[in-house]
Amino acid sequence: MSDETAFDPAQFLAVAGNILARHLGGTGRVELLGSRSGNINRILELRYQGRRLGARVALNRRHFRYEKDIIKEVFAILLLYHAGEQLDDQLVRGIVDSVLRSPRGSHVAHTAVRAILHYDWSMEEFPFPFFIFEWVDGHALWEAPSTEDYAQAGRILARLHRNRFEHFYQDVFAIRHMPRPWEDHMRATYAGELAQARPALPAGLAARLGALDFSGLQPGAPCLIHNDYSGANILVDGNGQLHVIDWDNWVVDCRELDLVKMKYWTAIGADGRLTHHPALFSAFLDGYAAAAEQPVDQARLAAYERLWLLRCFNFEHSREVSGRPAADATSWQDVYPPAAAYAEILRGL
Repeated sequence: MSDETAFDPAQFLAVAGNILARHLGGTGRVELLGSRSGNINRILELRYQGRRLGARVALNRRHFRYEKDIIKEVFAILLLYHAGEQLDDQLVRGIVDSVLRSPRGSHVAHTAVRAILHYDWSMEEFPFPFFIFEWVDGHALWEAPSTEDYAQAGRILARLHRNRFEHFYQDVFAIRHMPRPWEDHMRATYAGELAQARPALPAGLAARLGALDFSGLQPGAPCLIHNDYSGANILVDGNGQLHVIDWDNWVVDCRELDLVKMKYWTAIGADGRLTHHPALFSAFLDGYAAAAEQPVDQARLAAYERLWLLRCFNFEHSREVSGRPAADATSWQDVYPPAAAYAEILRGL
């Protein structure tokens, strides 16, 4: 049985209605205007008292590789208020601990992120983590691609990377408790992905990937990495302003990691699958370079490219082995290439 089988829209609307009545007043009656599925979450478009809202419900946690059953977007919003600062471990640990103590909360907002009206990962009222947010009326970046929007996306990402940390960490829970230098961080992360992928990769390719040497690379600075920065997660509103959404994957890592996904998932190609689009990606890089504090390290970028491709291979292979559910008309699932496509790219590097 898939995770989404147990999702009951009527139950969720009743829960959401109770929450919105408490926070906004009114009758508690919520209208469902539409929904769309991604790999992990279902997005619901709602209307309450004439006000358009959205909800993001985490349904498929089985294949989710990051911290499970928390709303990481809340942590990201609170950290974004410190953009441009060197975030010391004690400050970040305090933010993390305060949120972990509160599995439900309300009214968390930052200009770079859509406002969260309520979040809840206690799973006491509803069996999936969810949050309700202010709806952004517009389109995803890759639905109507333009070079100016991609350049703006690059500038926004460079500014987000000004959130700098003291150390690297395996995950949010390890902050302050288990810091590690970049080479150890990269080596451990890469080794974990390769170990998972090795049984399914051609032996020669796995051996070549295993021979990658990180010792000659310059360590990067740890900063706030969105880690899912692509055309699906950047909304363009009616005024041409961009909004970065879906922060579930954010990590503390090097900024080069955030550039890889846009390279391979630049836009949707003629076959309906995500693909590299040279002109749009070039505009994105130009925008990033214009606002970045330092030039991109090309050698480090190449290492992160291999890491990201291994992650995509593992994610898709895991879903294929366990029986990838058929996508419905509301899903973007079919735009993502299969595992074999990432193995082929790795073979060509």
